[in-house]
Amino acid sequence: MARGPVVSNGSEDGLAKAIEIVMTPAVFAAAGFGLDRWWGTWPWLALSFGMTAFIVKLMVEWYRYAERMQVHEQELAASRPAERRGIERDSDLDEPASLPTGVSLDASEPSEPTPPAAA
Repeated sequence: MARGPVVSNGSEDGLAKAIEIVMTPAVFAAAGFGLDRWWGTWPWLALSFGMTAFIVKLMVEWYRYAERMQVHEQELAASRPAERRGIERDSDLDEPASLPTGVSLDASEPSEPTPPAAA
C-alpha cells in the first residue's frame, strides 16, 4: 500500500533529531564503557567514543541542514521574478510616454510652467 507524503509541523522532526543527537553518543559511550571494563582502561574509551559520536552527529546534522537550506533557497529563487538592475536593465524606461505639464527633458531649454487651462 503506497502512502503519500507525510505532512509534519516540524515539532515531530525536531524531537526525533534531539533524541537522535542524545541517544547516539549514549549508545557509543555505553559500548566504550563495556570495552573499558573488559580491558581495564576506564574511562578513556567511554569518553572518546561518546565525544566522537556526538561531534560526528552534530556535523552530519549541520551538513543536512545546509543542504536543505540550499534547496530551499534555489526554490525561492526560481519562484521569484527576475530583477534586472544596472547594465542589464532595458532602456525603454528612459523616456516616459507623458511628462507632467511644464517639465522638459532637454537640459538646454529652461522649462517654464504653463498656466492651467480655464474651464
